[in-house]
Amino acid sequence: MADPTPTPAPAPKSKRQRSTINRKHLNEIANSRAMAKAAADPANAAALAVVEFDTTLPAQITTLADATETAIGKLTGTRAVKTEMTAQETTARDALIAVIAPIQTAARRKFTGDQEQLRHAYFIGEGLPEDTLGEVQTAAIAIRDRLVGTPPQDVLPGVKAAQITALSSAVTTYATNVTAPGGQQNENAGALEAIVANIGKLAGLRHQVQLAAEQAFPWRNSGVASIRKSFQLPTDRPMRG
Repeated sequence: MADPTPTPAPAPKSKRQRSTINRKHLNEIANSRAMAKAAADPANAAALAVVEFDTTLPAQITTLADATETAIGKLTGTRAVKTEMTAQETTARDALIAVIAPIQTAARRKFTGDQEQLRHAYFIGEGLPEDTLGEVQTAAIAIRDRLVGTPPQDVLPGVKAAQITALSSAVTTYATNVTAPGGQQNENAGALEAIVANIGKLAGLRHQVQLAAEQAFPWRNSGVASIRKSFQLPTDRPMRG
């Protein structure tokens, strides 16, 4: 006899409405604009002047945020929505993620407490396995660029030259081993890389503002809690990093 109340089938998972990388971009743009607004507030001017704050930073942030947001809008409008990848693309994407994963683990070890926000630079918790090959490749390039240079932007525990070289090689290998995209896709890939570069610049400018605010409004001073919140600083301890 059939069960009169069969177990209902699970509801299908909803499709993501926006790519991982775009969500990260929009968050950084919003946070950077908040920094620019707080830094430009006349009420904060005197204290920031004492610590020799660069008063051009708010305008730099606003200009770069506007340009980056416009670029994102154009990219969203021209990029075809791709719901499925070829088997070749999926294999390449997964191989790239396998190289990225240990570096993400090292970033989790390094960036804790007040520095946890820097994990976003390594796309931690951002759902890369659901992204396209192009998006994962762009994330890999952004991660690689933080680890190279003299000196590098970040030094992660256990991540040495061999791991960085492997990541650089993977970026090249899994791009060239996949059928070359058409003209519009090439333009989109270039635009996405430019956006990622701008987001990195925005994060750097925002961090400069926060460091100046940390110096101008130490958390132990009275009456600074709301000001520190406007700069996204902790109110019960100093900023780290």
